[in-house]
Amino acid sequence: MWRLILKSGIMLLCLYGIALLALFLLQRKFMYIPPSDYVGPDDLSPAMQEVVVTTPLGDKVTAWWHAPDNDAPIVMFFHGNGSGVYYGHEIYNDLIGAGFGVLGASYPGYPGASGKPTQEAIVSAAEAQFDFVREQNGTSEIYVYGTSLGAGVSSQLASSRDVSRLVLEAPFYSMEDMAARRMPIFAFSSLVRDKYRSHEALEGLDIPVLWLHGTKDRVVPIRQGQKLYDSYDGPKFKLIVNNGSHVDVWGKGGRKRIIGFLKR
Repeated sequence: MWRLILKSGIMLLCLYGIALLALFLLQRKFMYIPPSDYVGPDDLSPAMQEVVVTTPLGDKVTAWWHAPDNDAPIVMFFHGNGSGVYYGHEIYNDLIGAGFGVLGASYPGYPGASGKPTQEAIVSAAEAQFDFVREQNGTSEIYVYGTSLGAGVSSQLASSRDVSRLVLEAPFYSMEDMAARRMPIFAFSSLVRDKYRSHEALEGLDIPVLWLHGTKDRVVPIRQGQKLYDSYDGPKFKLIVNNGSHVDVWGKGGRKRIIGFLKR
């Protein structure tokens, strides 16, 4: 009897170890889900043009760019893990209509870009695209708007570049925290390769931050955004969207609030 229990225990441990190894090796497949096809701006956002930016790691990413009039502020938009640069075309059009310059950012390994998606590669690309914008307009303020994964990227960028304002839509506290909530029996900090510790990136900053989150977000729970918001000590504002999901905050009140925040 005890021998059977021992064998069963050893088998369960082996299966757990195999599952843990598989999750470690494949975690980026779950984290980054790029679409298969690239779509250009001609039909979706004709006021924008494609620009290719080379990162310090040698990756080439295709961003969408609309130069501002005079010295108007520029908004950089960072999309989520399952979309591409074209995802934000409606947002780009609205921001351009409101008088902003806009750069729709791209990630390595996503449509229109070379390389593989990792935190190091994506943050390096974000910094390179920020530097491109700064080279185009040396005096314009640069605002950064990120949604979901893009909020994590935006937080990292704000810690290394001179970002004037920050919009975080459906952000998470850290990728480790997300893993712990979704798969608690497999979540070990040392096993999470791309940690995106947004709370650490924002620590010590003093720039205005706007947080937006839908109450029915099933991808990034609102408590993740609330935890990040509570941890930030700088000037901050929030919009909780009742019945908002992970992808419709802009259309359910976010547009007016974000543009108002950026124009303030």
